[in-house]
Amino acid sequence: MKRLYRFPFLNLFLVVLFILCHQSSYALTFDFVGPDAKKWFNEFVKHDNVELGAGDAGWELTKDGFTTDDNVGTGHQRIGIYEAKWTDYTIESKYQYLKFGAHKEAHLYIRWVDQANNYFFRTIGRKNGAGAGSGYSIEWLRKVGGGDNEGDITDDKKVVGELKEKELYGLRGEIKGELLKVDFFKDNKWREAGQIEYPGTHKKGGVGFGRATAKVAWQYLRINGKGIPKDNLPVEALNRLATTWGKLKRP
Repeated sequence: MKRLYRFPFLNLFLVVLFILCHQSSYALTFDFVGPDAKKWFNEFVKHDNVELGAGDAGWELTKDGFTTDDNVGTGHQRIGIYEAKWTDYTIESKYQYLKFGAHKEAHLYIRWVDQANNYFFRTIGRKNGAGAGSGYSIEWLRKVGGGDNEGDITDDKKVVGELKEKELYGLRGEIKGELLKVDFFKDNKWREAGQIEYPGTHKKGGVGFGRATAKVAWQYLRINGKGIPKDNLPVEALNRLATTWGKLKRP
């Protein structure tokens, strides 16, 4: 009798273990508001392959995280790090708008090569192709050789709604091959935003932040995928409920 009960339990345990192993992976987390915020800030801004684009946005570490200056009249300003071995991965960050200008842009960069060659997606205070005050949307942009190619991921009011100062938002994207899937964080929950394809030359690269006409503070930047330095704590996969996030331990 004991054997009969033992085997179903063992089978159930193996099934659960299999599911967890396939839903979990590992992450490198630059934590800009935790007890080691200064360490992580320095890891990013002093990276061997860090580069600025369109000038310095006054990047500094504040109580709110990785923060820009309050010049809300400026255009696109960005900072990113190149990593030659990073290809397909998930990237996530949560952030606040501390002060609005016209277009209210907060950028998250993927497959960053340099300031003239990168992909990114953003929350923005206008609909694609329209002016300030036309609505709110999440957009994508592909920059190759300094040239832009952009479009909407969504301008659905149910996903984005209205952006406000000093509220917590988040962007999360999973890039696989040419396909980018995007989630948006608002009202304390993640919601599916949409997906787009990035055809062309970028098969690998790093990550970064950017802004335009807004003062923005990012709380963390988390990267999860093949070739990413990993810790011993499991993290959620895209579109999964939050678990425990790991941090890289370096010597």
